[in-house]
Amino acid sequence: MKDMHTISGAVSKDRIHDSATKHVTGQAEYTDDIAEPKGTLHAYLGVASVAHGRIRAMDLSAVRAAQGVVDVLTAEDIPGVNDISPTGRHDEPVFPTKLVEYHGQPLFAVVAESRDAARRAAELAEIDYVELPHAIDAPAAQAAGMPMVTDPLTLQRGDVATGQAAAAHRVQARMVVGGQDHMYLEGHIAFAIPGEDDDVIVHCSTQHPSEAQHMVAHVLGVPSNAVTVNVRRMGGGFGGKESQMNIFCAVAAIAAKRLNRP
Repeated sequence: MKDMHTISGAVSKDRIHDSATKHVTGQAEYTDDIAEPKGTLHAYLGVASVAHGRIRAMDLSAVRAAQGVVDVLTAEDIPGVNDISPTGRHDEPVFPTKLVEYHGQPLFAVVAESRDAARRAAELAEIDYVELPHAIDAPAAQAAGMPMVTDPLTLQRGDVATGQAAAAHRVQARMVVGGQDHMYLEGHIAFAIPGEDDDVIVHCSTQHPSEAQHMVAHVLGVPSNAVTVNVRRMGGGFGGKESQMNIFCAVAAIAAKRLNRP
């Protein structure tokens, strides 16, 4: 007779993860393992080579003429809003039109018959920048009088200024932390399949499916319920898969709906 009061996975009781066997035997399926439908295209991002600058000119004619290239996407090809900032601050375009704000920022996307063709074509872009001053750490940015990335957040109780002024002792120090993240088993990837009317299905690597759904709908200019997001495995949820995947989902979806091909 089964003891109905025994809790599965209670303290000190072993519990096997649903995907443990698949992971250690290599049977776990990720987005890149999905069988590609006939006609599937591949996209690759063309990125900025400066940390901060204004785009004076961008010549993509050689990219468009490269072997295997089907289309090249820029900000002008976004049917909805050119923004994937999850905060609603409208400070993160899919593709910038004037200002580069970090090294490696996506400027355009090449859609080709193969990933290799798209990657090779992206290197042919000729971009003319007016380079601007930049800081690569917080102290340098502070010394240069640059603005905060986000508004300051203060937690306090009582009258802090009065308390500090009357304190017998005050300890002051500086700590520098070299922040690092471990890498994911599954890198950033998205696979979009166009449907009827406004519909699109997006398979992606993310820990935030609803954010991906809203961002894709935002850039496509369609209702959120027209976008279906599938996430087969959620692992690695430490923040690196929260908003950084928006660009990949958006580009895949734009290309899929624009060309009516997966």
